[in-house]
Amino acid sequence: MGRSVRAAAIMVAIGVALAPFALLFLNGFRPADDFLSAGASLWPSRFTTEHYAALFAPDSETWRYLGSSVVVTACTTVIAVGFGCLAAYALARIRLPFRLSRVLALAFLVVRFYPKIVIALPYFVLMRRLGLLDTRAAVIIAHVSLTLPFAVWLLLAFFEEFPRELEQAAMIDGCGVLRRFVTIVLPLTTPALATAAILTALLSWNEFLMASAVAPVQAKTLPVRIASFITDKGILFGDMSAMGTVIVLPVVLFALLTQRWLVRGLTAGAVKG
Repeated sequence: MGRSVRAAAIMVAIGVALAPFALLFLNGFRPADDFLSAGASLWPSRFTTEHYAALFAPDSETWRYLGSSVVVTACTTVIAVGFGCLAAYALARIRLPFRLSRVLALAFLVVRFYPKIVIALPYFVLMRRLGLLDTRAAVIIAHVSLTLPFAVWLLLAFFEEFPRELEQAAMIDGCGVLRRFVTIVLPLTTPALATAAILTALLSWNEFLMASAVAPVQAKTLPVRIASFITDKGILFGDMSAMGTVIVLPVVLFALLTQRWLVRGLTAGAVKG
């Protein structure tokens, strides 16, 4: 009886979680007149691919927006995880006076506290003065500023739990800091690095506010593009649903392919002894 109740509860939870995505997927194939019909049901009156055809037409700008999202996400992930890895290792190993290491670590955490809307305007002004406004570089810089503190704090926990005895044994053999870090620490913290990379990529791929502030026209990413379907003449529900499916589908596939690394990284170090 108890097992049946748990199974039913799990099925209900899965249904509640997947219902919005199922409706989003169906709306992508719903004809435009269905959205304006008062008696329309959740199931489309007929299936059409007109919305997807308009998005992926040869002359459509969707390909440019998709390219911007891929480039921004890839560059943000590499930069944030790369520098975050170095910063986290330094904070975990270097002993600074007056608990300065902990102060620096908390400084990274503070960045995650305040709302992003607070820094949207300063970043807009900064990118305009640097001549980077409405470029992919501007979006990458903005995304790195948001994801780097997250990567530092995630990796800091792993480096603090990493056995120092392994590094001390390498020091006896004459290994310097950089060599120890590259040949010993990094290979043994691969699950942590993979977890940081996966979560950083997801944060960058889905980010809307900063991307819309620093790249409103030419370097739009997909989340920014979807907002443009809200026009002064109405909301293009069909095109918005199709674009939403395009944004969600890579995330779902990416999560399914990387869940093994994600679970391993999140549970690493959970059990001692």
